[in-house]
Amino acid sequence: MSELPPDLQRLPAIGEEVPTIPSAGARRRAWQRFRGNRGAIAALVFLGVIALIASFHGLIQPHDPNAQNVLNKFAAPSWDHWLGTNDLGQDLWSRIMVGAGVALYISVRVVVLAMVVAVPIGLVSGYVGGRLDNVLMRLVDAGLSFPALVLAVAVAGVLGPGLGNAALAISIVLVPGFVRLTRGSTLAVTQETFVEASRAIGTSVPRMLWTRILPNVRAPLLVAASLSFGGALIAEAGLSFLGLGVQFPDASWGNMLRRAYDKALFTHPWQLLVPGIAIAITVLAFNTLGDGLRDAFGTAEPRRRGRRERRGITTVVRAPETPRAAPPTPLLAVGGLTVEFDTDRGPVRVVDDVSFTIEAGEVLGLVGESGSGKTVTSLSIMRLLASPPGRIVGGSVWFDGRDLLELSFDDMRQVRGAGISMVFQDPLTSLNPAYTVGNQLEEAVRLHEGVGRDAARHRALEMLDLVAIPDREQRAHQFPHQLSGGMRQRVMLAMALACSPRLLIADEPTTALDVTIQAQVLDLLRDLQGELGLSVLLVTHDLGVIADLCDRVAVMYAGQIVEYAGVHDVFARPDHPYTEGLLNAMPQVGAFGEPLFAIPGQVPQPAELPSGCRFAPRCVYAREVCTSGPVELAGPESHLARCARSDELTLRGAR
Repeated sequence: MSELPPDLQRLPAIGEEVPTIPSAGARRRAWQRFRGNRGAIAALVFLGVIALIASFHGLIQPHDPNAQNVLNKFAAPSWDHWLGTNDLGQDLWSRIMVGAGVALYISVRVVVLAMVVAVPIGLVSGYVGGRLDNVLMRLVDAGLSFPALVLAVAVAGVLGPGLGNAALAISIVLVPGFVRLTRGSTLAVTQETFVEASRAIGTSVPRMLWTRILPNVRAPLLVAASLSFGGALIAEAGLSFLGLGVQFPDASWGNMLRRAYDKALFTHPWQLLVPGIAIAITVLAFNTLGDGLRDAFGTAEPRRRGRRERRGITTVVRAPETPRAAPPTPLLAVGGLTVEFDTDRGPVRVVDDVSFTIEAGEVLGLVGESGSGKTVTSLSIMRLLASPPGRIVGGSVWFDGRDLLELSFDDMRQVRGAGISMVFQDPLTSLNPAYTVGNQLEEAVRLHEGVGRDAARHRALEMLDLVAIPDREQRAHQFPHQLSGGMRQRVMLAMALACSPRLLIADEPTTALDVTIQAQVLDLLRDLQGELGLSVLLVTHDLGVIADLCDRVAVMYAGQIVEYAGVHDVFARPDHPYTEGLLNAMPQVGAFGEPLFAIPGQVPQPAELPSGCRFAPRCVYAREVCTSGPVELAGPESHLARCARSDELTLRGAR
């Protein structure tokens, strides 16, 4: 408890506000991502130089920016006048420095003023909702209906020329957009459970908005503000160009551009480049800085040089010497599959040298605790891991004589659904809420079978019959939210089997269901497997399901397979202490008062794996030999184990 702040070293009383811990780690990771963006760092340095010039131009400017010398008008750049002079002989470099101060002042003042007004309105509108939200949003919609620059010109025309009035006009234009962004972000945060918990203990509305909502919407606001600096600079330059901003003889980049346009467009056009380039480069710097902040705070995927990656298919980056010989017999043969994720610390290996095979008509169980790498393995077979951050860096996945890691995006689309289908944990997130289940079944059939609408509809109804859904016509016209959890999972099974695949990957298909419905879905899966002759890869953490459905089992821990054998062998005589722990942790009838068994500790994080056997820190049988070096998967081909002491230990099987 000594590592926690004093106010967190005790349990809060009922109704007491729970203090929050600032996420220093998140801020540090964001700063690390920002430092890695060279463009954003260069933009920040450039803007810092501009700020220094603007702050101390009175000390470093070579000439009085308003001093006129008509005898030296339109002078070319020289050591005395670095950027030359204008039609009145005024030094352009000195006026550019003064204009830099105006540009930064107007940008910061406009954005800060707009956010001071907009953020509270957006927070209140999004959190309170109801009639107040409706009224405020209609006013915001009215403001957004006008073109921004036209509205700014209209407001500045009413207020009159001048720098202060120009800043106020631009701020008014920016307010509706900031209100809309803040309100939208607030609506999303308001649905989170921690907000509901704060409401339940009676947190006041001002405290809720200030300490709960605002910290969670500041990232998009920060990015929007950084991008708005450039827009404010352009708007000020436009108003000054039209005579509604800074007035001559005072200098700003906008009125310098206007004077060059009026006096030198046809005789000395190079004069337009001086303020024009200053505006362009500064706006580019603001936008580049905004992009860097966006990437750092995770609102968009960071750009990666030299990597062309496509959404919808996992990137494969394998060493040239990776063995890729096609296995002759198994329907699916996974060999040495290795997967890494890009993180702030660099690549982290989450699946390490995983190998197994599935014969035609066989059911293989992949079992282990949450965080062991089961789902990543199954998604990698289908190449459905998002890239970035995931990528396959080694191994092979042979299916029906083809290495799936060599296939193109279009070829993988043909394999998915028709060759290999997948059922995920939560059917409600897998089904499209905007379409009926009948439409979604028909789409799957038409995509892979190339049949017409009537044939696809007939096939969809057949599949609903196959998975024992009653009133198939009525169910086909219903949306996913109108079905129970068990019915939705049956629909997912129907969709997965609609195109007669040879392999079904079921990723914990009963996790979100109650016990009775779980049994029904498992019985259905067993019947379908036997009737259709399917091969199944069943991903689960329930050894009872493994015993009921599977022929062989692969036990995963910390990204590695630690035991691989027939189901009877694993349950009767496990060869790895982790498997023994999983068997002992199975719910079972015991003596009254007998404590339930639990494996001590937890699965290590991929970036913090122990040396040697990865289970050693949690293993009661661990000795020095277990941590002295990597442990290989070894033993008879029918029963492999990754344990340095498997020959010495006699482990207890299922009771």
